[in-house]
Amino acid sequence: MLDQITIKDRTVAQAFASPRQRKIVQLLMAGEKSLSELASEAEMQLSLVHYHVTHCLRLGLIEIVREQRRAGRAVRFYRAAAKSFFVPAELIVEMPGTAMNLKLRELLDLDLARSLEGITFRHDGQRPRGDLVADPNLQRGTVELWLDIGLTSTDAADLAKELQAVADRFRARADDTAPRHLVHMAIVKQ
Repeated sequence: MLDQITIKDRTVAQAFASPRQRKIVQLLMAGEKSLSELASEAEMQLSLVHYHVTHCLRLGLIEIVREQRRAGRAVRFYRAAAKSFFVPAELIVEMPGTAMNLKLRELLDLDLARSLEGITFRHDGQRPRGDLVADPNLQRGTVELWLDIGLTSTDAADLAKELQAVADRFRARADDTAPRHLVHMAIVKQ
């Protein structure tokens, strides 16, 4: 296994834009696994894992490291071709979080639609406003906060550090048996 492979082909780089293929390659960086082990760890159907593994093999991202003989077909074990992969910026097809952003927006909109009576559109004398009118009989399990505020560079850096600290604190408390929650925090200068 190489220490690092620099991706030089756009087709190979596209594998890292695919959440499933990226996950398979990353799981195989930890060590060799059979298709059934991969399917279990990646929480995917075996046929889907087989499809993506075949594709990643053709691209040279993973390799077969051994076969275990058994009655019928031998069990193949796979691993990543390198401990890490570098994708140059000009070959990045889609940022890794794009699929999660779409999923988050879909889940937020679905939860919001279930918990609203509607939206009141108005003008408060300074700017147009849209106020969500919650259904008082329903409790919303989702929080979405948006701020458009003026911050100095120092304040923006402090806010970014605090958001990172909150994320780190809850990541450390993560419980794999608890229901999954998708959390997104961001700060960007306009």
